[in-house]
Amino acid sequence: MLELRQLKYFLAVAEDLSVTAAARRLRMAQPALSQAVHKMERQLGTPLFDRSGGRLRLTAAGRLLLPEARALVDRAREITELTSRAGGPERTVLRIGAIASAVSGLLPDVLPAFLDDHPSVVPRVYEMGQRDQVEAVRAGDIDVGVCRMERAEDGEVSLSRLGDEPLRCAVPIRHPLATAEAVPLTALADENLIGFPRAMAPVAYDTIVHACMRAGFSPRFSQEARNDQAILGLVACGVALALVPDMTTRISVAGVVYVPIADPHAVTFLSVIVRAADPAEAGLRFREALAAARPPAQPASERGFTPG
Repeated sequence: MLELRQLKYFLAVAEDLSVTAAARRLRMAQPALSQAVHKMERQLGTPLFDRSGGRLRLTAAGRLLLPEARALVDRAREITELTSRAGGPERTVLRIGAIASAVSGLLPDVLPAFLDDHPSVVPRVYEMGQRDQVEAVRAGDIDVGVCRMERAEDGEVSLSRLGDEPLRCAVPIRHPLATAEAVPLTALADENLIGFPRAMAPVAYDTIVHACMRAGFSPRFSQEARNDQAILGLVACGVALALVPDMTTRISVAGVVYVPIADPHAVTFLSVIVRAADPAEAGLRFREALAAARPPAQPASERGFTPG
């Protein structure tokens, strides 16, 4: 049986992809950490790291273990914190899953006031993609999720729409569009764009594509990146432009200008999800706080636009 200590060792090496760096972070000898990882692999009967080619890479088994190990270590941390405060006021952990743009652009507006109103709540925020949020809500691993789903996929998840969010154009500072007060979507027809893989967030991806197609063109994605910071970094390099939700404009990156888009259909969904059956009370209360901060807007379908 694996021990929590072993999972912590695995996480450190998996996150740094370097035994030396992980050992330094854990304040332990490198040979001891290397031996501990090898022992863990022998217990599991499969390698967790590919050590060929002079680089450390996760194997398929390692990639499968990574999110599970992270969840178990986080859960152990929560239990330790709660039990250490057993002599004081009763505490409740609120586990929030949120897409990257919501972590930087929505939670800072809502969570501090919520915690002031609910001092017994201990927050745990996890940056998670939409599909991971759905699975985590179903499994009870998070209490509430903030994502861009249009509708619940099944009866296990309860979805509430928040206000639809306008898209902005992230433009290199030296690009001709950087000085515009607003741009029509049609101005991007001949521009290279940076996008994210559709598999990460299909609803958000399709919303952008269909908004462009409604404007009369198919977006030309010349490059992909997996998070907001990487997308904006590539924009700053002058590689291409990007369509990003308004919340992403909270991230200030040197060399990037955010320009409004003059198109009422250039919006993206914003939703909050909880378990349909027996949702956590703290999750329901936080859903109410989110809804109060972002009241529902007219659905995109009622404006004559429905993404596929």
